[in-house]
Amino acid sequence: MTGTGYELPRLRPEVVLGPPLRSGPTVVHHVKDPATGHYYRIGPREHFIMRRMDGTHTLDDISREYAGTYDRLLGQDSWAQMFTLLSRRQLLDGLAEDAALARLKAEYEAKRPDRGTWFQKRWVLLRPDSLCTTLARRFRFALYPAFVVPMLLVAVALQVFVWSHVPTLVTDASHRTSWPITVPVSLALIWATTAAHELAHGVTCKHFGGSVAEIGVRWRFPMIAAYCRTDDIMLFHRRSARVATAFAGVFVNMVTLLPVMLLWWLTPGWPLGHSLAAGLLLFGSVGVIVNLLPFLQLDGYAMLAHMLDMADLKRECVRFWRLRLGGRTPEIRELMRAYPARDVWIYTLYGAFSLLFLGSAYSLLMWFWYDSLQESLGALPAILVLVAETALVAGLMKYAARVRAARALRKVSND
Repeated sequence: MTGTGYELPRLRPEVVLGPPLRSGPTVVHHVKDPATGHYYRIGPREHFIMRRMDGTHTLDDISREYAGTYDRLLGQDSWAQMFTLLSRRQLLDGLAEDAALARLKAEYEAKRPDRGTWFQKRWVLLRPDSLCTTLARRFRFALYPAFVVPMLLVAVALQVFVWSHVPTLVTDASHRTSWPITVPVSLALIWATTAAHELAHGVTCKHFGGSVAEIGVRWRFPMIAAYCRTDDIMLFHRRSARVATAFAGVFVNMVTLLPVMLLWWLTPGWPLGHSLAAGLLLFGSVGVIVNLLPFLQLDGYAMLAHMLDMADLKRECVRFWRLRLGGRTPEIRELMRAYPARDVWIYTLYGAFSLLFLGSAYSLLMWFWYDSLQESLGALPAILVLVAETALVAGLMKYAARVRAARALRKVSND
């Protein structure tokens, strides 16, 4: 490809290449183009080539290194495919066109996050990148182990205290004459803590060199929750940075309970303050546990996925189990052999424990609901109501899965 400007290929300086992450039986890398906002996924071979496109390696240099690693030479057809891909995404320095970059940026921004379906939707409330930059600078001290470790130990001790004194705290929180004041105050403080939770993700991401796209509210059937988009977490090469960014929100929730505990301890003779503190301790501690559960797609799930260096833990776990239960055809056996032993264990255990957790939680919910329904409707009608509800939920989840699969297929086709 002499005379074409490709002799010493170089990616645009702002393009960022992410670390290797497991996705099913394969390895993926994330690539970010800050000029357009796009994130791309590439395989290890494409990453091997792109990482060497620094303006100092010739095509022959890269081809020799590639052959030494993969025992395969890169011919003209392979290079043509690679440069076609890079040119379509305008990633090459000196060859990117301003008009094409503007078009790609417009395409990215056209994917409005507030558009969605009945099962998944987002509403953007804030573009906090500059705010997170300022906060990361001012609270830098709070992001180092010298601060985090002792505060975490104290916060864990508080959680042990709360869960060992649940009956006492429930009694204190049940002071109904205080509810007209404590309930609205509690809701305001909970929303403030939620905002701090999401900002903590953004500030930590910023501390490790990432950017923060947005903070908002997300509906994902059947839950609605606040969120903070820290997509750059997939670009951090240090696993500890990814885990810390995912854990930051829960850490803030745990730490903010410390002054609440002090209020509860200092106000045994003030029913209003005592009741408010008890309720916040209970609600906040439940929120901490729920957020840390790795079976829900919340912070605990993200922490586990990053600890394991996995990009799509839940989705690939579902795929793995479908293959495992789908029969023993030669094609399926060939696909299963592609999984490393480590991944087989991870997907097997995560899938089994997820099923156990969700089954137990749903059974417990049905039991409580049956206990309340049968008192007013009778046993048989209560059972029929619960069966109908289960069928409806299963149908909605199946429909939602089809919608997500169709959207994913369209996205792949567009890419």
